[in-house]
Amino acid sequence: MDTDTAIEPTVGQDKRRPVEVTITVNNQPVILPGREFTGLGIKQAAIAQGVPIDTGFQLSVKQGNGRYEVVDDDEQIRVHPNQEFLAVPPDDNS
Repeated sequence: MDTDTAIEPTVGQDKRRPVEVTITVNNQPVILPGREFTGLGIKQAAIAQGVPIDTGFQLSVKQGNGRYEVVDDDEQIRVHPNQEFLAVPPDDNS
């Protein structure tokens, strides 16, 4: 009888080691444990790593043309190394 208790990955699980991706938020490095995140998830990771923002800030990602595109809190985004994000407080229209 086999007494090996190793758990084999189930169908669809990735057998490679987990990926860590370093991005920047407001010019500060943020290490993400994977490639797929929501805008809110990116902000939460940045906050946990000491970036002085909050979850109410508007997040944008820098595009190849140097312009920034807004990333909504519930929008899923695939990140890549050295990708640049900007988080700014919402407009105060009072």
